[in-house]
Amino acid sequence: MNNAVNLYLASGVSEGIGFWVVNFTDEDNVFNSLDSKLLECYRKELFGLEGAIEVREAINTTLDILSCDTKLDKYKLDNNNIGYSSEIPIYIIEDIFDLWASNYNNKILWKKYLGILNFRNKIKKNNRYIQIGLKGDTYKFAIKLDQLMSFRPINLSFRLDKSKDLMW
Repeated sequence: MNNAVNLYLASGVSEGIGFWVVNFTDEDNVFNSLDSKLLECYRKELFGLEGAIEVREAINTTLDILSCDTKLDKYKLDNNNIGYSSEIPIYIIEDIFDLWASNYNNKILWKKYLGILNFRNKIKKNNRYIQIGLKGDTYKFAIKLDQLMSFRPINLSFRLDKSKDLMW
């Protein structure tokens, strides 16, 4: 049996630090999750349990790659054990959620998109080699995924290594 659950994107605060979280619950009120640390729900989609698990994993893997890439580029984002840094703008988080939630229905493309994500996860750094052999919907998806994962904080105070910044 495939139970219906709500996959949600919410913001919260734990010990004075804001975070984003993507999770699912079988309750209609997502604020009953995570010991009431949630403040606002931005997205809520009804999925079967198996679908919610798969979509949540894809979203969280995308956010993991984004967080890792920002660290590799010497940007510092707040760490939180519960979720992802609130320094990542809401429009990026929402677009990642929407990208994966909307593409789950087509199983053939879903497997291709997961393959692109897994390959991107293994190489740990964005390069254009992924897109060379792609065409059609998978090419468009890879471009959109790279655009979403190219976020870097604008404020240079987030940079950990400022040795290569210009003096003037």
